[in-house]
Amino acid sequence: MTIIGITGSIGSGKSEVARVFAKNGAYVIDADVEAKALLNKGEEGYEAVIHAFGSDVLNKEGEIDKKRLASTIFADGEKVKKINQLIHPLVHKRIVRKLREFKERNGKAMVVIDAPLLIEAGFHKMVDHVILVTPKDKKEALKRAAKRIGISVEEAKKRFVFQIPQEEKEKIADIVIFNDGTLDALRERAREVYRRMLKKEDSKKA
Repeated sequence: MTIIGITGSIGSGKSEVARVFAKNGAYVIDADVEAKALLNKGEEGYEAVIHAFGSDVLNKEGEIDKKRLASTIFADGEKVKKINQLIHPLVHKRIVRKLREFKERNGKAMVVIDAPLLIEAGFHKMVDHVILVTPKDKKEALKRAAKRIGISVEEAKKRFVFQIPQEEKEKIADIVIFNDGTLDALRERAREVYRRMLKKEDSKKA
């Protein structure tokens, strides 16, 4: 089984690259989806977050209000560290479990871990190859991300502050996909990288 890590800042296009891989047959594990699921009632992260940040992050139904939680933690670097220390190990456990399931289903499969904090969380140590998606226009990427998430550009900027600088990520990445054109151009680059990955794995088996 080949494990690929795809990462990039918010609005970079990394999830679109992951979708292209999925359409071509790869299994995809979305780390953000796993992290959000951990905040649901009855999940491991629920009580831990309430204990750490108080009941103010709950809505009327007693569920964690994810937008309220995000605005609380991204206003304070120490709170960002605290929630990462709580959630990243739990996400890691869920990823490991899914990897095991995929391996049992198809030992020759290609699996993608789609994670904005792939490197920050140490998940890159679990993968065979790291793909970094980087936008040409970071301001536009911020605007796109802010609009998609439903937050202001200023709030989106705060989330960038706690990430490893792009230049450092490029040193770790095996492949860098520059998102500097149209969506179709990004998809074609993703397909080309996918084909290269398949050839690389096939040559190892030969």
